Amino acid sequence: RFKDYIAMPKPNMYQSLHTTVIGPDGEPLEIQIRTLDMHRTAEFGIAAHWKYKEGITQKGDEAKFAWVSQLLESQQDSEAEDFIQNLRTDMFSDEVYVFTPKGDVISLPAGATPIDFAYAIHSAVGNRMIGAKASGRIVQLDYQLQTGEIVEVMTSNSAKGPSRDWLKIARTSEARSKIKQWFKKEKREENILRGREELESELRHNNLLSVFQDEELQLLIANKMSFHSVDDLYAGIGYGGVSVRKIINRVREEESKQEKATKISMIKASKPSKTTSGVIVEGVDNCLVKFARCCTPIPGDKIIGFVTKGYGVSVHRADCPNILSMMGNADTENRLQTVRWDLPDDPEKAQVVTVGKTVTKYQSALTISGKNRMGLLADVANVLFDMRIEVSNLTAREMGNGEAIINAVINLTNAEQLGQVMGKLHKVSGVRAVKRNIQ
Repeated sequence: RFKDYIAMPKPNMYQSLHTTVIGPDGEPLEIQIRTLDMHRTAEFGIAAHWKYKEGITQKGDEAKFAWVSQLLESQQDSEAEDFIQNLRTDMFSDEVYVFTPKGDVISLPAGATPIDFAYAIHSAVGNRMIGAKASGRIVQLDYQLQTGEIVEVMTSNSAKGPSRDWLKIARTSEARSKIKQWFKKEKREENILRGREELESELRHNNLLSVFQDEELQLLIANKMSFHSVDDLYAGIGYGGVSVRKIINRVREEESKQEKATKISMIKASKPSKTTSGVIVEGVDNCLVKFARCCTPIPGDKIIGFVTKGYGVSVHRADCPNILSMMGNADTENRLQTVRWDLPDDPEKAQVVTVGKTVTKYQSALTISGKNRMGLLADVANVLFDMRIEVSNLTAREMGNGEAIINAVINLTNAEQLGQVMGKLHKVSGVRAVKRNIQ
């Protein structure tokens, strides 16, 4: 056999002529023929070029080091384990040589697929790919390309972009990196939803969901994972930039730290104590109280507390799924705590919590679904404005099939006011359902 690595060098710059012959005793013998400069590269690697040439000076040398740039680029969106695996694949695997329809040679690792070929041509080609041909016949996207095949990528301007399954099919780090970049840029909202669901599922499986409910802990872990916000963390999980396993390990570390720093025996105090949150925690003196974001309780709701490790008592609605799941768990059930609203005795002010002379307001999250039409979001906003409701967040998105979803986070004084708001929103033209969120 005969291999010409001079005409088609390996990505790590290896060049040589290989031929295998049968010796006198019937044993195969491989002969390698190369120049002294090629031998230095083979023996000492790419560093030999800096050692013997004192830098890149000749025109065209930049192409020889393109693999270094690709290596650094792929590292940006890869975890350490993925990066090492990609390095092994790109540098030490066997290779296949395929042709573009114009006759250009593309070198890919053995086992490469049309997806790898498309992204080797250009990221835009890969993102618009809808199919591929190998030597004139249509092949599946997981087809392993063979040396000598002419590969044609079929594209469409109406393509929806790469599938997440492509990350499992792609062989090269370059292709996986470009796919991740596309999801990171184009599908942020979808990534956030997907990442939150994936993380919460794993947290629930490891009995850590209650620990992760605290907002300060969430932001702390997000920052430690090099994300600026919790949504960025969820998005990172969604597009594959960070593994859920690493986050679970971080949550366990923080839980361990808080167990050492906090004594749960503080629950044994003798008198109920008022807090500036408008909630009384039975048997707790000077206790930090926070409201759970998963169910956003407001005065009028039946509530129950959960003693977190290092972050005080988290107040949930009694029908919160997270609380219901804790009731059957021996490790968490003993940390449930009786709490009640600090409501005034005056019947006319019932269900209105005051701290000092100020009426306290609480956040509540609503999901409004209905027929997608022009002005739907504006009509919802006008209802809230006319009712003098404070709005913290108001977003809308099209769901397809003529449907739309509006998410609203509003500030209210009690459950009665919430019922009035939901009743008004139900009357907006096109609105089919108004639900209170429980995550």
